[in-house]
Amino acid sequence: MQADFEIVEVFGTGAALTGGPLGVVIGDLGADDAVLQRLAARLAMPETVILDRHGDDGTVAVRIFTPYVELGFAGHPLLGAAAVAVRHTLVSPGDVALRTREGTVHAYVSPDAGTAHLAERTCHVGAPLGVGVEAICAAVGLPEGAAAGPVRVASAGLAFACLPVDSVHLEEARALPADVAALPGRLPDLSEVFGVAVFVPRLPRVRARVFVPEPLCAEDPATGSAALAIAGWLAQAHGFGAEPARFDVVQGSAELGLSHLRVRARKTDESHVLASVGGSVRRLVHGRLTL
Repeated sequence: MQADFEIVEVFGTGAALTGGPLGVVIGDLGADDAVLQRLAARLAMPETVILDRHGDDGTVAVRIFTPYVELGFAGHPLLGAAAVAVRHTLVSPGDVALRTREGTVHAYVSPDAGTAHLAERTCHVGAPLGVGVEAICAAVGLPEGAAAGPVRVASAGLAFACLPVDSVHLEEARALPADVAALPGRLPDLSEVFGVAVFVPRLPRVRARVFVPEPLCAEDPATGSAALAIAGWLAQAHGFGAEPARFDVVQGSAELGLSHLRVRARKTDESHVLASVGGSVRRLVHGRLTL
C-alpha cells in the first residue's frame, strides 16, 4: 500500500522549524483503524491526518490521529489538511469542506495554499471554577496562587482548562502529562478537558503554552483548538462585542519553537462567542509512504 505523504508546519512564524508539525497521508491506504493508529504512533507527530481522495459532495474526508487516540476535531490538523488538499488538487482554493467523524468543518485556503483559516465556530465557555483550580495549576507544575484571573473550561470542539498567569509563571510551567491526563477524573467540571492552556491575558499579543496528556508531545507547540478556547475566555473577560476582536496568540517555547496563530472572536446578540483561527501552512517534507 502506497500513498503520497507530507510533513507540514502549521502556524509557523516564517522561520524554519516553527509552528506545529503535522503528518499528512493523501489517499486511502485501505488499512484498518488499528494500523492507522499504529502509523500515527510510528510517525510520532503531535497529529497525523489521513485524507480521502473520494469525499462525497465535494468534501474531503479527514481522520485525525495523535500517537495515542483518534480525535474528532483539532485546529492545526484540519488547517494543514485543507491546505494540503488544495496543493494536491483534491479541492479548489477558497472554501474547503472537511468531513470529520464529528461533522463537516469549513476552512478558507489561499490560492497558493500558504495560509488557511477555520470558519467561525461557537466557543462554549464555562463559569469560573470555584474548585479544581489547585489541580489544574498542579497539572502544569504551578502553585494554586499562579492563577491571574478566573480559571474556566472552554471548548470550540476540544475542551481546555484556560489558566491565565503572569509572564513569570508562564515560563515556569512544565509538562506533566500524567497529571493532565488525570484531570477529567478529578471533578465533573473537568470531565471533558483534554489539556491545559496556560496564557498571559494581554491583548493584542497573547503568549501561551499548551499541555496535553500525551507523553510523546506533552507540550504542544501549536494548538488551534486551544487558541479558540483562549478566545472564548478573553471574550468573557474583555466583553467583546459584535465587531470581531483580532489578536495574535504566540504559543510554544524556545526549545519547541514558536507558533503564530491569528485569532478573531466576537459575541452575538445572544452572547454566544464565535471565534476563528488561522495562519501559515508550510511544507517541510514530501514523498511516498509505503506500508
